[in-house]
Amino acid sequence: MTDVLLCSNNQLLAKSLYGMLRDEGYSVETADHPALAVQMVLRKEYTALVIDFEPFGLSVDDAVRIIRTIRPEIIVLFVGNDAGDDVSAADGLSIGAPVDLAEFRQTIQTMHRLKYAK
Repeated sequence: MTDVLLCSNNQLLAKSLYGMLRDEGYSVETADHPALAVQMVLRKEYTALVIDFEPFGLSVDDAVRIIRTIRPEIIVLFVGNDAGDDVSAADGLSIGAPVDLAEFRQTIQTMHRLKYAK
């Protein structure tokens, strides 16, 4: 099983994404804000970070920069961001808003392939 950290303050979105990740064979842990995600990455190594781009608490940009400093190999999947955002273009996979669950399933399969390509 592969460990994924899912970070979202949107409980409905988190529940949907959590179920799909679990169904794809991932072991999923959750954080409800980016600052907690940073703390969790300090304690444990995750294969991937799935993060909701909706701003809350520590900015997503700052959280991803910190996490990438700690774990540069982590795969980052941004959920619900606009295509023009700086972080998404350079640092990972992304799915725009509104989140299409079929597209999310395809993207996590891509994430799985990326993990094994490293």
